[in-house]
Amino acid sequence: MILRLAHVEISAADLAAARAFYVDLLGFREHAADADALYLRAAEEFDVWSLRITRGRDGGLVHSGFRVSTPDDLDALERVHRELGAPVQRVPAGVEPGQGEALRVLAPTGHRIEFFHDFDEIDPYEDGRLRIPVRTTHTAWSPLGRIDHVSQRVTAVRPALDYWVGALDFSVSEMWVEDDGEPRVAWVRRTPLSHDVALGANPQPAFHHFAYTVHDANALLQAADLLGDARLSERIEWGPSRHGATNAFAMYVRDPAGNRLELYTGDYARDLDRPPLVWRPA
Repeated sequence: MILRLAHVEISAADLAAARAFYVDLLGFREHAADADALYLRAAEEFDVWSLRITRGRDGGLVHSGFRVSTPDDLDALERVHRELGAPVQRVPAGVEPGQGEALRVLAPTGHRIEFFHDFDEIDPYEDGRLRIPVRTTHTAWSPLGRIDHVSQRVTAVRPALDYWVGALDFSVSEMWVEDDGEPRVAWVRRTPLSHDVALGANPQPAFHHFAYTVHDANALLQAADLLGDARLSERIEWGPSRHGATNAFAMYVRDPAGNRLELYTGDYARDLDRPPLVWRPA
């Protein structure tokens, strides 16, 4: 039913500063803009945008959006959420540029999520000849490839898994389990890669980060140099380094609004029916 994470919406008080950081520095492509929002995509993406930055309070996740297999899946997901007692709202086509009808929900974890099927893609043909997006990266270099995952904080991981795995049919790729048997972090997915969503225990629901891929570890270092050359090295919060969980090379960066962006590469592919890999404190 659910195919993948397709976009995130974050907030920023200063859209000019956001554009300077994401477009001018990191090389996002601007699909559309108005007085209240920017719509951006990374270099290798077919969807016309994957990052919405909305004028608002300084920083925060507004919602994460997931593409579903068919338009009828919106009806099924609405039933699922009504049975859970979760607030739901239908959003007409065109409210967000290029997006068809959508379903917005307030998940039991306290996070806003959007589901949709119809979404515009870029035209991959130039003068009648195919040119896929990745073939533009050598002419206008950008370290960022495509959206990868979003990381959320939840008050308890086990009930969050009841929602993401039990209700939405995600697969758990990895878990961090405490000595008492309670999960502290879980990585869940609808794609064969390590995760679309990370769920970590926290006293209250929160937003930790969203992530875009880079081509390889060398591109991660180039991105670090890019920030350093722009005299923005203080915005590098962690890394470049390797995660234990997911095995990826990564770097956390704070944008001008304080949102945490992860640059990410090198995780693995594993079938969705495999049991989760379990990490313990030792």
